[in-house]
Amino acid sequence: MKTKMKIPTWITALLLVVYCTVAIMPSALAADRRSDTTQLTIMTYNAEFLWDGIDPEEGSRVDFPWKSDETAADAHMKEIADVIKNNNPDIINLVEVENIAALTKFNDNFLSGEGYKPYLVKGRDNATGQDVALLTRIDPETETIQRDDRKGQSNGVIKSVSKNYFAKFDINGNKLALVGLHFLAIPPSNSRKDQRQAQADAIRQVALDLRSDNYLPIVLGDFNDYDGDILDKNNDRPITNVLAQLKNLGTNDPDDDLINTIKFIRKRDRYTSYFDPNRDGEIQPDRELTAIDFILLPNELEDLVQAVTIDQSYDPREVSDHFPVMISLNLSGTPKPDTGNTLKISSLLPNPNGDETQLESATIKNIGEEEVDLTGWRLRDRAGKFWNLDSLGSLRPNESELILRRGQSMALNNNGDTVELLNPGGQVVDTVTYSRTSPDITVLF
Repeated sequence: MKTKMKIPTWITALLLVVYCTVAIMPSALAADRRSDTTQLTIMTYNAEFLWDGIDPEEGSRVDFPWKSDETAADAHMKEIADVIKNNNPDIINLVEVENIAALTKFNDNFLSGEGYKPYLVKGRDNATGQDVALLTRIDPETETIQRDDRKGQSNGVIKSVSKNYFAKFDINGNKLALVGLHFLAIPPSNSRKDQRQAQADAIRQVALDLRSDNYLPIVLGDFNDYDGDILDKNNDRPITNVLAQLKNLGTNDPDDDLINTIKFIRKRDRYTSYFDPNRDGEIQPDRELTAIDFILLPNELEDLVQAVTIDQSYDPREVSDHFPVMISLNLSGTPKPDTGNTLKISSLLPNPNGDETQLESATIKNIGEEEVDLTGWRLRDRAGKFWNLDSLGSLRPNESELILRRGQSMALNNNGDTVELLNPGGQVVDTVTYSRTSPDITVLF
């Protein structure tokens, strides 16, 4: 008769420790790939047909120059990836993606080394073939993300959202849920009014369910609609209640409201989309630039907002016909410091006549009631480069001072950029965004 060998208890314990170290620790260490875990930066970006160019291509009723052309599709992917890398978000809601194969190719070939993982749950829009997708440096709580196919209602119209997902996260102890969406197009269409309102009703229910499950919902994407409370650059007004019902979630409880973070953007810069109805290939800024892409944030997180930006630094006829919206949150666990808003950026000269490395300039104004010593104050661009303001000395109340670049590393890009004013503690006191500028034109804020 064979006898079983009894393994000593201490060996069993050691093996268990080794197993846990091998099987659990690597995944735990890989769960959060942010370089700064006290900050969270979220982007929503309609990439305009992020297709791989490989047949068979999805979308039976759409056509675009890079469809079924892998070389052209790769070029488009590179342009979109460059925008993402220039802004360096931690989580990206990506709109108008063909499928998981295209998303994986995009991530592997054009965002290699950036720390993102791709997620996509196939939608039901066979006409366009478009889906919404997730790229994230922070792994969701589950290995997959989910789509919600429930139907909403509006005046007897019943409709679901063919392109949506939700993903749950635990980030710095904050239980957050991203709800990515792409609503039915054509904001001024009366025939689509109730359909889009029904879609908003469906997402409203999703957000309420997530709240009841103790997750704070962040609703983001291409809403294909305007916000009647926070008007865009050209005062576009909705014919629907889409944004209104999503922001108040259809309840009488103001504590569960969502805020549209575009409110933090100066009105002149509130545009996220270019639409050329007459197809003349020209940009008419007074009527063809609108805001229809948004990030709706739970009001509990409003005090954590450090910056909201829209990258309008490129030509929407050449890269994407949408611009990405991005928010940065302070998740350090410490209250947002009271900067006093004593200083602001009042103007920039990005494209001076002469040597730009010397003559680019910014004007800083003291809008407070006390004199401010500028030692340690800095300007920072989207690329993370700086101008030091130490040479200005002090600014008295209502006093303005111009500072020249004089060879400092931060460049005011002629094609547009975002510039932040940082106090000596590193907190962002003011943020401005500007678009492409003509020679020797001062941009006022």
